[in-house]
Amino acid sequence: MVDAIRAKTEAAEVTNVEPVQAGFLSYEHTGEAPDFVYTRNALHHLPDFWKGIALGRVAALLAPGGTFQLRDLVFSFGLSDAATGVDRWLRSSAADRPEEGWTRAELETHLRDEYSTFTWLLEPLIERAGLEIETADYGTVGAYANYVCVKPS
Repeated sequence: MVDAIRAKTEAAEVTNVEPVQAGFLSYEHTGEAPDFVYTRNALHHLPDFWKGIALGRVAALLAPGGTFQLRDLVFSFGLSDAATGVDRWLRSSAADRPEEGWTRAELETHLRDEYSTFTWLLEPLIERAGLEIETADYGTVGAYANYVCVKPS
């Protein structure tokens, strides 16, 4: 992914983007505070406790007024709707063949082995980290979220 971002920014002659591959919990920033941090499908690898720590690290890293965009697998349904919500996600998202995307078996493995969470747990973690949620888009399936957050000036 880092190579893909690097290739796209070079092709577009963008010089103010620094793609980095690093852990939320281990990244050591040098230089000026960034104005923008983006992560996609990575935060769900951490349990909620460590998500909170990671979000705090991102917030501390950002320049005042900076933007954090977070896209990940995050469930926007309640506990009482979990069975139907997960079933809807599996039916609408699973590919028939691995060549076409994640299969139902792979998505079920994700549910068992990864740490996707609920919007109603993640959003307070984002806010407690010191970020303000400007927009939250949960899509149509209720299993993905896209947040645009800002660090107050």
